[in-house]
Amino acid sequence: MYNAPPVAFPVGRFVWGRAALMGAALLSALGLVGWQVSGQASFAMVGSAWFFWALCMLGAVVWGPRQAMQDGRVFWSGEAWLWLADEGKNKDEELRIEVMVGLDLGSRLLLFVRMLDEQEQRCGLLSFAWLEEVTMPSKWHGFRCAVYSPAKTSHNTAEPLSERA
Repeated sequence: MYNAPPVAFPVGRFVWGRAALMGAALLSALGLVGWQVSGQASFAMVGSAWFFWALCMLGAVVWGPRQAMQDGRVFWSGEAWLWLADEGKNKDEELRIEVMVGLDLGSRLLLFVRMLDEQEQRCGLLSFAWLEEVTMPSKWHGFRCAVYSPAKTSHNTAEPLSERA
């Protein structure tokens, strides 16, 4: 088994984030209106549904942007994933991360990212990073290979010759 070569890929702003949020809000509101117009629900149920919808939208507006990793680089060292922030409190600090593919559109990737502590344990909330081939076309293939290649394991099952006797 082999490891993909080291590669760093810049993470920019998710330009479509607000449009996706607005689209989800509009479609879910239309669904609620359709349910309300069908007349199969009481006034209390409709009021509760709209309250829950508003609460979810408020949560998405507040929580969503905080979970987006931007203005940095996702870096595969050949053995581990790292996050290199370009600005903020962790500027120029290499933070170990775990990377999972959320959506693969060929020329675009949505990665789910979670920080790891010194003992390689997950810590913090799940974040996401949106990467596009147009940002760095020459590195895209190598980056995708790194995302999909399994990490090299160093299991040595052979016994030393001195212990065989």
